[in-house]
Amino acid sequence: MSNNQSHEASASLEEKIDKLESSIDELVNYCGKLTDENDSIKHSNNQLMLERSELQTKNDKVRGQVEAMVERLKAMDKAS
Repeated sequence: MSNNQSHEASASLEEKIDKLESSIDELVNYCGKLTDENDSIKHSNNQLMLERSELQTKNDKVRGQVEAMVERLKAMDKAS
């Protein structure tokens, strides 16, 4: 292999390595974005689960109050 061919092969190899490094950098950045997005989704999910739990508690309380009112109304109706 002549010196010129060796230089061209070396330059081509360096270009391929540069492209590979660039692709790896892009993948690392993309993984970082996905990790951030995943963390955000987990946080939102936790907030929604907490809100759901609070709403269920409120719903149960109101249901109990309505049932108590219905029983009082039935008792008033029987008394009259």
